[in-house]
Amino acid sequence: MNELAILRRDHTLELPSDVAAHFQPSDRFIIWRDGDTLLLKRVASSPLDKAADLPVDDVLSLDEINEIVHKVRRKRSAK
Repeated sequence: MNELAILRRDHTLELPSDVAAHFQPSDRFIIWRDGDTLLLKRVASSPLDKAADLPVDDVLSLDEINEIVHKVRRKRSAK
């Protein structure tokens, strides 16, 4: 696969559409630079990031928190 990504004046990197389709606009990446080579690695978001985005007045019940914890644990043990 040989395609071009374009660095814009506002320092944003435009990825080819078929590459960008594999990611979400809010995804974060770690970047390694080796000379003129860049390597990008997507950083998986933490379930805590999702909790931090909840409205302050939208309090979760203990049962809801318990279910979230169990989902995360099941997901981790499946890997």
